Amino acid sequence: MNARERLLTTLRHQEPDRVPIDLGGTDVSSICTRAYIDLMEWLGRDPEPINSVNLIEQLPALDEAFLKEDIRADVRQIRENPPSNWVLDIQTVGAYYEFENEFGLGLRMPKEGGHYFDLVRHPLQELTHDALRNYRWPDPTDPSRWAGVGQRAKALYENTDYGLVVGAIFGGGPFEFSQYLRGMENFLMDLVLSPLLADALMERITEFLIESFSCMLREVGSYIQVIMICDDIATQHGPMISPELYRSRIKPLQARLIRTIKAQTDAYVMYHGCGATKEFLPDFIEMGVDIFNPVQVGAVGLEDTAALKREFGRELTFWGGACDNQQVLPFGTVAEVRAETKRRIDDLAPGGGYVFCPIHNIQNFVPPENIMAMFEVAHEYGIY
Repeated sequence: MNARERLLTTLRHQEPDRVPIDLGGTDVSSICTRAYIDLMEWLGRDPEPINSVNLIEQLPALDEAFLKEDIRADVRQIRENPPSNWVLDIQTVGAYYEFENEFGLGLRMPKEGGHYFDLVRHPLQELTHDALRNYRWPDPTDPSRWAGVGQRAKALYENTDYGLVVGAIFGGGPFEFSQYLRGMENFLMDLVLSPLLADALMERITEFLIESFSCMLREVGSYIQVIMICDDIATQHGPMISPELYRSRIKPLQARLIRTIKAQTDAYVMYHGCGATKEFLPDFIEMGVDIFNPVQVGAVGLEDTAALKREFGRELTFWGGACDNQQVLPFGTVAEVRAETKRRIDDLAPGGGYVFCPIHNIQNFVPPENIMAMFEVAHEYGIY
């Protein structure tokens, strides 16, 4: 069974020869730059050079030989290009590196010991209807974004047997991206104090995302097997907003986006949502979500992966959940990593409907021996 057949078999909730494996097939199932460099040194390999996109996201371009030989990953990612009218310009401002992205968001990372660029400026921090009307959205139809994307997807589809995944374009849904543009605290208050403005912003973001995904799918829709959307709606301990507010105001927008995607491709839809999302899994199923990621086992309600599989495993494929990424993977011994990983495979793999991958990106300073132990267990215990 080849990689694509393996992926499609598990997505049909049937058992392939072994669990499919993902590392770097999305922007939320990869490995951070420092951890990757340390791992390559530990393996005696040379890492791929870090380019500007990797610098922003702190996610490297993974070495193909490493993915193919060491990890034996079954999926690869298809991404859009940078726009033609924006150039990355990282400035040094005091003790920080700073830049402004194409949305006008200001991002900053400490020069000493920094690992990520954090949002520090929001273009719609002062939100009015006029400000929303006058805000200059990036152009999702810019031909430079999509130049060669279809050809790359076609080449991978025809010349390799990998499963192909489109990651979440622009990295957020109507709820999450509103927080980027407005500021998290401001937008959460808007939902209650200024509902008309909040809804107008989410509506405009939904239209923007629909246009963006449609552009991508015109290029790659016949070649891909999975397409991801993102919208974080929970914290580690529970919903970020009331379930009633989610179902009345946000879920309809997400559902419209999913319907639009499914009308243009036969690919399965993956919903990426961090945190304690168990309460919303029936909503995701109702909207047409096929795959749930990242299965954050340290979050409330997701600890018992066997119960999760029993309750939702007929409708959802679980993509993630490989090993507790907050305690065991970074701080445990190799033996503890192996035991934890075996437990999650035992819980989630039976009957198909499971793709093995890290719970979100492997963070900096995770021991290389723990990373490799996790993937070794996938090959040892992921056999059907």
